Amino acid sequence: MILKGLKRNAIQKSIESHLEGRKISSVSISTLHTLAIIIDASYEINRSSLIRFAEDLGVSKDRLHILGYKGDNELEDDAYILHYNDKSFGVKGMVKSSSLLDFLKRDYDVLINFYEEDKLELNYVAAASKAKFKVGFSKVDHRINDLIIGASVHNPNLFMKELKKYLKILQVL
Repeated sequence: MILKGLKRNAIQKSIESHLEGRKISSVSISTLHTLAIIIDASYEINRSSLIRFAEDLGVSKDRLHILGYKGDNELEDDAYILHYNDKSFGVKGMVKSSSLLDFLKRDYDVLINFYEEDKLELNYVAAASKAKFKVGFSKVDHRINDLIIGASVHNPNLFMKELKKYLKILQVL
């Protein structure tokens, strides 16, 4: 119990450190080539709709990376989604999972934070990501995302429609 509290405090400090060190600038992507999506895997999310959405944005399957957080549950990666859980972090809040480290080392043009509940492990990955442009929901810490869309994970079509509209306005698409 005490170790879990120490881990959570260390993860929170790491989130704050990533947010303070983040350089806020205008969108520096001319075209969208790579896309990453972080999901809360406790919700039912249609994987094929995420893949179709990425293809609508002009991103091929091999340039789409989906990462799902499963809490304490057993990890079951599939062909399209890598998963991580509480055990992916050490006691001092450092990332232990090699697949999660690989995800965090990659540069993405856009990161979609497809979750609306503030969970430390989701916020950590979103804050630590090297994505040039981050998009998420209004219920999540506003400092993490560059664009906040007032929709719900229960209405993904509205979120995707709005995101596509704003990416066109920003001349990314």
